[in-house]
Amino acid sequence: MFAKTNVSTSTNILRRLQTVRLASTSTKGLPNVAVPPKYTLATLRAFPSLEPLSFVPVPTDILAAPLRRDILWRAVVYENDNKRVGASNPPGRSENGYSRRKLLPQKGSGRARVGDANSPTRHNGGRALARDAPNDYSTELPRKIYTQALNNALSHQYRSGNLFVIGSEEPINPINELDVDILDLIQRNKDVDDRSILFKKFIRENNLVNKKLLFVTSKLREGLLDYTQHYQQKVDIVQQESLEVNDLLKAQKIFVELDVLKYLNKLHLDVLGSQV
Repeated sequence: MFAKTNVSTSTNILRRLQTVRLASTSTKGLPNVAVPPKYTLATLRAFPSLEPLSFVPVPTDILAAPLRRDILWRAVVYENDNKRVGASNPPGRSENGYSRRKLLPQKGSGRARVGDANSPTRHNGGRALARDAPNDYSTELPRKIYTQALNNALSHQYRSGNLFVIGSEEPINPINELDVDILDLIQRNKDVDDRSILFKKFIRENNLVNKKLLFVTSKLREGLLDYTQHYQQKVDIVQQESLEVNDLLKAQKIFVELDVLKYLNKLHLDVLGSQV
């Protein structure tokens, strides 16, 4: 009797599982689940007044990517490794200058055995490897990871309110006569060159004094280069092909042209297409 009831209950359970599986495979998904957005709105501004002109949709992969500190760390290490020249010739243990006497007796101290102060295991000891220049310290990183790190750094600065997009596409507000839609300082008056005054006013009115600024341009902007020489300790001007993750993370305020975002989006899509 008990065996029959156990068999019947087990068969009922199996039938229910089969119906649940069929129901789950037949349904295409929950109908009320919200689809995550594919675009985010960025405000287009004029330069140097930073007056808003219009909005532009930007893919979320560029300006709304979730923060990934592991990817940022890998990209920073990759860039710093490739910047190392490898031209140093550090001293070995025979050239370091310390005595060859052991720092502790071999037995009786209760501590681990140590050698002399020239040992490469010590902080101030001699170098054991890579002593003869040139040394290649460069490392490798997949392009997909590096482009993700660039977009991650841009998204982090954008969420923090430190990134401004310069450009105009179907502007709602008219552009002021002293402003332009690119990151450049253009001489309006042929008789008086007031570009240095404009940049000083830009620094002062936007509370950018003693802040690390980054300007990312799509082309060479000679006016911006010439009239930021006085602030070269605090101002970095980078073209889109030379943009690095270190530049984005070290800057306190970032000004990017709209064409730069289009270039980064195309670069990201090209990398994803090559991975397929």
